[in-house]
Amino acid sequence: MSKGILKKYEVGVFYFLTGVIALYIAIEIIELVYQFGKALVTKHGEDSTRLLITKEQTAMVLPVFFNILIAVELIDTFNVYIKEHSIKVQSILLIGLIAIGRKLLVLDIGHSEGIQNIGIASIIIALSLGYYLVKRPEVNTRK
Repeated sequence: MSKGILKKYEVGVFYFLTGVIALYIAIEIIELVYQFGKALVTKHGEDSTRLLITKEQTAMVLPVFFNILIAVELIDTFNVYIKEHSIKVQSILLIGLIAIGRKLLVLDIGHSEGIQNIGIASIIIALSLGYYLVKRPEVNTRK
């Protein structure tokens, strides 16, 4: 196959994936609005110290919000790839940081194994250090 035909297929695949992710974002936004609305109208117990939404309800809403952020970052990464034909490491590291943040919100650290907590901590350190090292040259060139 020639490079021109291969690029057409490549662009087509990325537009298809972007469309699928956009549909996923729309569904997740509907889910977010539903979960949030359900949390607002649900009767709280008398022992609740929260005004509108309990901690358990927040734990149901926030992961959906982070799913939307991850999907938006994936679309941005696809768009950069289509325009520049390169994948930005910074975007991939940012997606990883958002995903691990979502995992931390869902994870019950008190009931998880110690080795799992150490693994998550090492992933956070590695992603943060990688993001810092990738981002640092941009800061130095602006001076």
